[in-house]
Amino acid sequence: MSLAALVAAVAVGAALATAVFVHLAPRLGLLDVPNDRSSHAAPVPRGGGLPLLGGAFIGVAAAAMFDSDGLSTPTLAVGIGAVIVGLGGLLDDRFGLPPLLRLLAHALAASLVVGAAGGLKTLPLPAPLDIPLGVWGAPLAVLWIMAVVNFYNFMDGIDGVAALQGVIAGGGIALATWSPPAAALGAALAGGCLGFLLHNWSPARVFLGDIGSGTLGFAFAATPFLAAPPVRPTALLFVAASLSLFLADATWTLGRRALTGARWYEAHREHAYQRLVIAGWGHARVAATIGAGSLLLTLLALFAWHHGGSLAWSRISRSSTSRVGTRSSFARSMGRHARRRYWSPCSSP
Repeated sequence: MSLAALVAAVAVGAALATAVFVHLAPRLGLLDVPNDRSSHAAPVPRGGGLPLLGGAFIGVAAAAMFDSDGLSTPTLAVGIGAVIVGLGGLLDDRFGLPPLLRLLAHALAASLVVGAAGGLKTLPLPAPLDIPLGVWGAPLAVLWIMAVVNFYNFMDGIDGVAALQGVIAGGGIALATWSPPAAALGAALAGGCLGFLLHNWSPARVFLGDIGSGTLGFAFAATPFLAAPPVRPTALLFVAASLSLFLADATWTLGRRALTGARWYEAHREHAYQRLVIAGWGHARVAATIGAGSLLLTLLALFAWHHGGSLAWSRISRSSTSRVGTRSSFARSMGRHARRRYWSPCSSP
């Protein structure tokens, strides 16, 4: 099966499975009831990432067919880790789990992948910043996976944005092809997100939920560890470039909330993308803008992967920083304007 056929097959399956899930979710108690910090006004089914978890399984199974060595230990570890993160997310969507318990599940899943594949030998940055990590390679790899799981969850706050990012990042990983299993998993996730996006684009009929955003974040963060150790830091840099708008927004907002003493794990409306929606841009426009930026950065990363060297990666890093800085400054300005016009005291955390 070609990667294109895999994308198409998973997309059709995810679209059909999500359509069924939309009707079943209320009976299962999987409804997102809006509150004063929500970006939607009526109850919407959540947990729609369940079909994506099925897509991840398909990707892992396909990886075994693409890999001449069959189902390798690192690939199996990614599959098991996705189940752990996904089931934890599903329980949180249905019953609500304490933050510490969620973090422990993420740590366990990340540790399984790093234990099976190994950590990072060097810092995932262009030369001369690619310094050896030594004993810190494994714990930093675990921290990277856990961070992306949670950051992806933080950024899943408006219609379509996380699924669109998933299409772009998954497609980029498939085209980079640092290993057959990673390419197959990327293609399966891209297809799953594409099928889900048909139901999640504004106005959304279903939300990913923690099961979806957590599974996507984990899978994207873990795919670099399906690369050979010498290539792994560059593969991680590729994923970071593709997700850079997500990672930067989440990092900036988390840091600012931590400095002000706010509870970082509680729902809020302080992300740059949320400020743009409050300012009147609308879900579709914000999601499309973020998607366009992510697509550009992913295409640049693909060029650097196939044709470039340290200089190309350095230019991409500067481009990512510039785009993130411009977007964050604009969003802060729009957010201040929006607070004066739209925010009430009860909507502040």
